[in-house]
Amino acid sequence: MKKTLGLLFFLLIGVISAACSNETIKTEDVEKLVKEYKAEQYNFKDPNNIPSGIEIGDKVKKYLSKGTFEKLNANQVFQIAPEFVKITKKTIELEDVFLEKEKEMDDGSIDYKYTLKLKVSDEQSSEVIEKKGQLTVLNAGDLLITRDWENKVIVDGVPI
Repeated sequence: MKKTLGLLFFLLIGVISAACSNETIKTEDVEKLVKEYKAEQYNFKDPNNIPSGIEIGDKVKKYLSKGTFEKLNANQVFQIAPEFVKITKKTIELEDVFLEKEKEMDDGSIDYKYTLKLKVSDEQSSEVIEKKGQLTVLNAGDLLITRDWENKVIVDGVPI
């Protein structure tokens, strides 16, 4: 009986230590991930050399879960910013990302609200616009974005 209790005790300690060793998601790591991802999606410094939505999708695929990538790609999300640049002949540059943690889920994922600061410029003027959104991040060995949604912002009559 004592051997069984001892074995159960060690098994319980092993399970607890394995559960505690799971890496928690650090806000700094999420900020870095989102900045890299959104820079790929929004940095267009030459209106005469604009990547296609397919090229942008290829670059951001590594930041997204497969299902999220497929959904965003099907909804042509990666074509919005290049189309804006093409129509307006303005450049876009990601200046900053502000994250606000909303909720931690049982599966270890975390929901965030975010605000992007985007600098929109041409030869005559420049303005910083804010674009708000929400995303979910999961630690699946590497951090992955499993949900990304943004409000539309209209600049010069064109959505961005």
